[in-house]
Amino acid sequence: MRGRPEWKIEHEKIYKTKKNNNGMLVARIIQKPIEDDLLEFSLMVQNRKTKAVLYHQPLVVTGNDYYSFRLARGDIKWVSLYTVAVWDGLGAKLVEVAALTGKENERISNAHCSAYRERDV
Repeated sequence: MRGRPEWKIEHEKIYKTKKNNNGMLVARIIQKPIEDDLLEFSLMVQNRKTKAVLYHQPLVVTGNDYYSFRLARGDIKWVSLYTVAVWDGLGAKLVEVAALTGKENERISNAHCSAYRERDV
């Protein structure tokens, strides 16, 4: 990574984008500040042709400083043609979504989400 890292996120920003294999759908992880000291990561699945949003839900809420949101940034993968999954930086699966219906196949617990808020350095 070149340059200085951002110590605080001050406006909504797309963190990561990934298309599925046939290029019809795109999944994005969006980071957005919700208060001065809180940052929300959400998953958005969108149809590229019609621009319709099929799924948009928050994943994790963390503190808005570099060491805190670094833990929340994870990886996004299309596990099948129409199913997207998001993992956190520690390797735990946050959510798995059927993209066409917007239905969640798997979701993390609130206890796992609160672990991010307790790990402030």
